[in-house]
Amino acid sequence: MTQREFYTAVIEANINEELVAFATEAIGKLDKTNEARKVKTAEKAAEKEALKAPIREAIYAVIGAEGKTASTLIEEAGVEIKPQAIPSLLKPLIEEGKVIKTDIPVKGKGKVRGYAKPE
Repeated sequence: MTQREFYTAVIEANINEELVAFATEAIGKLDKTNEARKVKTAEKAAEKEALKAPIREAIYAVIGAEGKTASTLIEEAGVEIKPQAIPSLLKPLIEEGKVIKTDIPVKGKGKVRGYAKPE
């Protein structure tokens, strides 16, 4: 049982006015705390997106019609990120249809995930 559920149960039970008033006040405090958390989380998300945008643009600039691997994109764009970060970084562009995923044959590794601009 969460605190909110407990306080709601106390309010619904209507044992006495003092307990109902306390529970109502406690729920108000919970709402205030949750709202502050939402604002803080939204601010952090906006800051992270602002940091990602220039990197995303630099990588998008080097993507061509032929597919390129994540490590090739990083090298050509001159950014300092790990190849594992490329899928999440390019996700908005993939959803918009500006970038497509493709399989690229690499000698000794078989097929590797790559990214290209749609033709």
